[in-house]
Amino acid sequence: MTLYFQDIDQIVKRVNDKDVTVCVIGVGTIGLPLATFLADKGFSVRGLDVSPKRVEQINSGTVVYEYQDMLKKVTENGKLSATTNAKEALQNVEVIFICVPTPLNAKNEMDISNLYDVSKRITPYLKKGMVLIFESSVAIGTTKQVSENIEGITDLRFGKDLGLAYCPERYNPTPMKKDKQDFEFNTQARGESFSVDKISRVVGGIDETSTKIAKLFYSKFITTEVSELSSIEAAEATKLLENIFRDVNIALVNELAKIYPKFGLDVYEIINAAKTKPFAYMPHYPGAGVGGECIPVDTWYLISQAEKLGIDSKLMKTARMVNDSMPEHVIELLEDELEKIKRKIDSSKITILGLCYKKNIPDIRLSPTFPLLEKLATKNAETVICDPVYEGINSPINLTPISESFKDSDVIILMTDHDDFAKIDFVKIKKEMRSHIIIDGRNLFKDKELKNLGFAYRVVGKP
Repeated sequence: MTLYFQDIDQIVKRVNDKDVTVCVIGVGTIGLPLATFLADKGFSVRGLDVSPKRVEQINSGTVVYEYQDMLKKVTENGKLSATTNAKEALQNVEVIFICVPTPLNAKNEMDISNLYDVSKRITPYLKKGMVLIFESSVAIGTTKQVSENIEGITDLRFGKDLGLAYCPERYNPTPMKKDKQDFEFNTQARGESFSVDKISRVVGGIDETSTKIAKLFYSKFITTEVSELSSIEAAEATKLLENIFRDVNIALVNELAKIYPKFGLDVYEIINAAKTKPFAYMPHYPGAGVGGECIPVDTWYLISQAEKLGIDSKLMKTARMVNDSMPEHVIELLEDELEKIKRKIDSSKITILGLCYKKNIPDIRLSPTFPLLEKLATKNAETVICDPVYEGINSPINLTPISESFKDSDVIILMTDHDDFAKIDFVKIKKEMRSHIIIDGRNLFKDKELKNLGFAYRVVGKP
């Protein structure tokens, strides 16, 4: 008898004994850590992906990310393997985790075509008693919508023939170790504190059995709490709240980063003073923009849904507008500094440090560097883009090695606070540059040191 139809004692025993084969569909940024941790705990895990290159990298244990050593171990011992063949991936599988991307379309609405593609690929191999657990970030009601699509293709019904649950992903893709500590007042990277197994999770199912099964699996590798919610929709809404909370609060400090310097105040000093209050305040930090396919995407999901309900979500729209304005604010700081030396953007060479949206992570999805480049292009700027973390990957734009990025440059704009950029020898590169302006969008560099060297140094949020 397959898992979903067994009584709870049998289910618990089989999960505890790792006597269940699982499949993770979409072994990318979110799915691979899940697959790796499940395999490390002793489950037999199959990864299903559309990319032959990704499959080859997983099977050879060569994916570069913070759990590479664990990945190498579980691929070598046979607990994890990947394939592009759905029939092969789903053979003898009883639990399926779905972790495919759900990006925005041109109208800032959720694109769930990947979920529908998954539905088409797996329905020929679905059998009674299987359990599907979705992790993809979605709008409220999407899991039900996709499950109804699967029901329309098969003669199987969720809650009767198949189990169904939702567990929103929570993953902090940050290197576990850093070469050096962050400077004071700089946003802290906390990968060591928030590895996948130390991040609590929430689950919601179509019925009690689905919820219990989902909780059992996550509890096998999550060392903190796995909470049961009343429904799939409650779990979907929880994920939206988490990221919208961040989006709105980042927008607040980004707006303050424009205001406080007008009073001669350093917004970082103010934020860190406020966080000494032991309750009712959580620090967020300003920057050159918000990227990635979580924070901006989830906010738009709910804005779109609210509009269809006749609700004008003014606060969330404003947060998106403020955060999307930060690349333009960086350019305003740039133009202010260029004016002081009687230069224009169209006669300046600008070195941009960082294409990735996040520190030390090779991910460029919705990076604020792209709108910055678009705005600079309209002003006929000459740009050089450097990102040693993304260099060597298939970049949509030409990247220049860090050693060649500063020759005859007039301006440096820091968009991403990679550790490699903290090691720049400014004494050396000053000799290579034509003019000496630095616009720091992440508060990475030491202002006194740079000013003593003769650089004009501006930081988002500082006077």
